Amino acid sequence: MSRRPNEKVTKMKRHHSFVFGGFLCLFAIYILVLFVQSFTKEHVSIYEVNQKQIADSENLRGIIMREENLVTTDQTGYINYYVGEGAKLSMSTTVYSIAKNEPVTETVAELETDDVTLSEEDTKSIRASIAGYRENFSLSNYQQISNFRYNVENTLLELSDVSISKNLQKLKKENAKAKGFSLVKAAETGIISFSTDGYEDLDIDEIDENSFKEMKDSWEQLRTDKKVKKGTPVYRVVTSEKWSLLIPLTREQYQKIIKKDSILVKIKKDNITMTPTVQAFTSGGKYYANLHFDKYMIHYLNNRYLDIEIRFNNATGLKIPMNSIIQKKCYMVPGDFITKGNSEKNRNKLGVVNVSYTEDGTARINFTPVDIYYRDEKNRYYFDTKVLKAGTTILKNGAVEGESMQLTKTKELDGVYNCNLGYCRFRYVNVLYESQGYAIVESGNTYSLANYDHIILNPNKISDDEVIY
Repeated sequence: MSRRPNEKVTKMKRHHSFVFGGFLCLFAIYILVLFVQSFTKEHVSIYEVNQKQIADSENLRGIIMREENLVTTDQTGYINYYVGEGAKLSMSTTVYSIAKNEPVTETVAELETDDVTLSEEDTKSIRASIAGYRENFSLSNYQQISNFRYNVENTLLELSDVSISKNLQKLKKENAKAKGFSLVKAAETGIISFSTDGYEDLDIDEIDENSFKEMKDSWEQLRTDKKVKKGTPVYRVVTSEKWSLLIPLTREQYQKIIKKDSILVKIKKDNITMTPTVQAFTSGGKYYANLHFDKYMIHYLNNRYLDIEIRFNNATGLKIPMNSIIQKKCYMVPGDFITKGNSEKNRNKLGVVNVSYTEDGTARINFTPVDIYYRDEKNRYYFDTKVLKAGTTILKNGAVEGESMQLTKTKELDGVYNCNLGYCRFRYVNVLYESQGYAIVESGNTYSLANYDHIILNPNKISDDEVIY
């Protein structure tokens, strides 16, 4: 198509903008730098706090140590007992009779006693003996049968000892044959047992690592229907309710227990939980602890070894990683020096009223708001030392004419960076227990953390009030 003669073509003039092009280049470089930094810079990691319970416990076996003695007979003969296993002895208690001739023993055994009615407690005791025997019965262990017989006999003896004692006095007066026997009272007060394992004189200074190689109860019954010789042990008496359990420890266990005055212990035999006092020590390069109890001795009268669960630590609180904890240096200020601001800007904010000086020496009174990190049981407040210089004078209750003090006392607080609001804020933590890279910290503290809070895992890569992207 041909162009018309009167048609005009206007050429547009091009404008070259070097400024705009330079801006685009700089922006591209900035984006490239941010992209590279995203791969090289360590990212801030966030952890959600949760309520947890940590129990650091281990199962151990120990040796019972108590005040106990074997009592021997001072003559030869046949013995009849008139108290039961676990009975409390006084100096007036008739424990047994001894007769030179067996016929007298048989006569004593055949004496009629007063009618005895089994109480509910007596019935439970006999049933418990039967149940224990059935549960632990083994054809290969005849000793269990013998122990069962003695336990039942001892229970029945407790019901008739008074009646028998009355008849024995009558027999002694009326029967000529009875001149060959005598009644024997308790040698000392305490709890009686009719078994021995040969460790009645066990001393803590004699304990070594060999004492814990074969820890199995091996008891011998002292009750017998055979003739006993003079000097033969006839019963055992435990003279104190206090007893202890000596346990071997590893070096790690020793380190956990050495600073404790007491510790939580559960005795496996009957699931009783107690808090004995602790005496930790070393001997011959080995580690031990002596756990001291002051009750329930009678429960373990015929035990030399006990299995226990010892709880070195037991804490409930908020679980956080140890590497999230940092230390912050804080001023320690009495509560009377913390006040609220009264200006529009600082209204209801907590802070301190401090004194500063101009170049010409003129004193100026200022209110400086502070972020309170913690208040202790002595009503002392803690805030960051970066807020004010050391030595700054602050006023009690904000009163110019009142008492003053200088900021000098400091303390480092454990804490974490909380980031619930999108920026970092230091929060105090009280560590209750730590293990395997984690800590249990106190919950419910106004100045600390709460369940489901978010904290910074790598606090050394960030600072106070920094915004989290």
